[in-house]
Amino acid sequence: MFIYKYVIMENKTILLNGLQEMLSATFAGAEQHLVHATINEYNGFPKLAQRMRSEFEDEISDTKILMSRILDLGGTPNTKHQTLPIHLDVAKQLEQELTEQLIAIKRLEELIALSENDGATRMVFEDFLKDEDLHTRWLKQQISLMKNVGVANYLTTQI
Repeated sequence: MFIYKYVIMENKTILLNGLQEMLSATFAGAEQHLVHATINEYNGFPKLAQRMRSEFEDEISDTKILMSRILDLGGTPNTKHQTLPIHLDVAKQLEQELTEQLIAIKRLEELIALSENDGATRMVFEDFLKDEDLHTRWLKQQISLMKNVGVANYLTTQI
């Protein structure tokens, strides 16, 4: 009985740490999306700015889900987060986001495997993975468009 209880507590700690890690990354991503949206709006690219504002809103919604799950498991949400790079250049913005998305996808896959005994947490991670996959596809598409038609032509589609 003691060993079983220890394994459950150890797994709970691992899941809480994973949830906290995702919370911190999500806050950082939201902040980055908001700044990039503001830059793109200022530079006259309202369509791209709107997409990034939408990503910001999605990230903020995700932080609420993560904080609730942390509280459900008896943890205390910590909103401290790293600062992600900010770029004025649209191509660099999208490439940076793609790099971050690929890292997030890998980590979510690891966390899903670790949450096999906690269906609710696993579902949170699986839902986030689906969202990250969709955003990654969009980023790859935008980067490909820029390469195929040129950055200047791409940006005219964002006005």
